Amino acid sequence: MTSPQNPWHQGGYPQGGTPSGGFPQQYSQGGYPQYPQSNPFAAPPVSSHELGELRRPITVEIAFWIAVVVPLVATVLSVVSYLLLQGFVNDSLAGAATGEAKIDAQISSIANGVLLFIFIFLTIVYLILTTLWILFGFKMRAGRNWARVTLTVFAAVWMLAGVIGLIQGGSTTMSGGLEDVQLPGSYFALSYGQLGLGLVGMIAFTTLVYLKPSNWYFQAANRV
Repeated sequence: MTSPQNPWHQGGYPQGGTPSGGFPQQYSQGGYPQYPQSNPFAAPPVSSHELGELRRPITVEIAFWIAVVVPLVATVLSVVSYLLLQGFVNDSLAGAATGEAKIDAQISSIANGVLLFIFIFLTIVYLILTTLWILFGFKMRAGRNWARVTLTVFAAVWMLAGVIGLIQGGSTTMSGGLEDVQLPGSYFALSYGQLGLGLVGMIAFTTLVYLKPSNWYFQAANRV
């Protein structure tokens, strides 16, 4: 038995010991102590930055979706612009055949081949640029600073082209050779919309990728 004056168990073993003469419970079978989980001398835990991917700020996420969506929408608007222009030329040629309108040889030659060539060329350019935007957008989203710089250059060129297009009255290169023709208002409305989308999108993209949260994210990603 034990008494308040004698805290030891009968037989001389302290609490936590084994009556059979084994090691106390805090010792493992090999004789090494088992420290509790709250050991203050244990190594510090690994930070979340070292365990997994850095958390992307909302500014980078929004810039990524701008880099993906805006070029795709611009390509679709370019195709729609061509369809409107092609429909206008076809209607003009049909009117000329019935004597309702007079189309000169320049417009006829454009309708027969030049307009289609311009459309194919610009569509290929748009598709290549859209692919690059999306590819570099994913790299930028992963924290690659070189992708951010590359897309910034692309955005600057796009903004410059947009400003020039607005100065020229909203006409794009898709209507090359038709300067003396009264084009439909829907074509100019679509052209202004395409130019405005590019300007607003690129300004927003450039601003977002250089805000403080974005700068911290790219700096931290470069150190990992």
